[in-house]
Amino acid sequence: MPPHFQLDEDNDVIHDAEAFSLATESAYQAAYSPLRLYLRQLVVDKVKRENPKLAAIQHRYRSPGLDRLFVFSGMLGNHSFFMIALPFLHTFGMGAFARGLTFVVLWSIYFSGFVKDYISAPRPASPPVVQITRSPAHTLEYGFPSTHTTYAVATIVYISHFMLNVWHISTVWVGLMWICGVTIVVGRIYCGLHSFIDVVGGIVIGIIEALCFVFFFDRLDALMLSTAGPLYSIAIFYFAMSSIPRSLDPCPCCIDSFCATSVTLGLSIGYWIHARLPFLWHTGQSDAISWDLSLTLTQNALRCLITIVGSKPFIVSMVKYLVPDYLSQVSSEECSDDSSAKDSDSDCKQDCYVAPTASNIKNRRYGSYALMVSHENLARIPIYSGIPITMCVVSPLLFYMFGLMPSS
Repeated sequence: MPPHFQLDEDNDVIHDAEAFSLATESAYQAAYSPLRLYLRQLVVDKVKRENPKLAAIQHRYRSPGLDRLFVFSGMLGNHSFFMIALPFLHTFGMGAFARGLTFVVLWSIYFSGFVKDYISAPRPASPPVVQITRSPAHTLEYGFPSTHTTYAVATIVYISHFMLNVWHISTVWVGLMWICGVTIVVGRIYCGLHSFIDVVGGIVIGIIEALCFVFFFDRLDALMLSTAGPLYSIAIFYFAMSSIPRSLDPCPCCIDSFCATSVTLGLSIGYWIHARLPFLWHTGQSDAISWDLSLTLTQNALRCLITIVGSKPFIVSMVKYLVPDYLSQVSSEECSDDSSAKDSDSDCKQDCYVAPTASNIKNRRYGSYALMVSHENLARIPIYSGIPITMCVVSPLLFYMFGLMPSS
């Protein structure tokens, strides 16, 4: 059976996690390595044991006010929020920090998605847990680790390093930022979207990733901006995409990974081109895409406007492709509690599913393979990489055309 959504009396989405998988246990035995099977079983057993605890927490603490708080905090830690917020860092010329934070956020999506596909453990079962979310499609993903937790923790750790060690900002502001992060993490449990082990896994991955970028991003950034930078970027992108584990279910985590890493690819190439634009050589400010202190406030405002408006077509495309079409249809149709919608959901999920036969397992063409190599998914690479390239290359060209370049 495909995943089933309905609305309870409080208009909360219910997801039958026990019916999530299209594959049988024998299929997992045939397709997964002994280590992968062992780790998966550990997490699955842990999630099952935690289900009654999660239901008890909701029964005791749920209230309309907390529902709104944690749903809102979840929106602050989702893909759309970061995709809208991150470009402003580049717009205001924060250079290496903006690139580093963008890499931290987007590679968090890749790393958490990688582990999700590898472990292939479902989310907490509903019922008994009630899943409170405005994005039912995300409950079609595996549960371990929590992606929200991964990039929330990674982002806060990375920013905290700069606030404390580079900018020397008061610890009060750092503490407030961590309170927001804790709210996002606790919200994943309160909303029934993740178990305790999912959140712990996200915290561990987020901290490790953030520390790696803190200590090594300067070297990586220099490598990406070197003469052969685009070749390194393409090689890293290809290795990352080809290394995504095949999952037995058409989990959309791989789509998020394609989108996120495509943006980092475009960002690396875009900044590489930007640093080599001839009319920027004399300024010595190759990092400042939009804001420049040598210009007037009006000129800077115009540059920001050009950057934001010029990128709008790509941002619209990004939002359009943020959730796969078939998942959007599942969410909207299933929530209407219509029997024909359920049939559509089943057909849709089956269309994206490749049975784990012996030959398919040998060739690694099973489960999510069809979803990964679909034309729609591959089309996301130029779409998402085009967003930062437009920001880094097209905007400065428009500045030059309209006489908004700083004086030499």
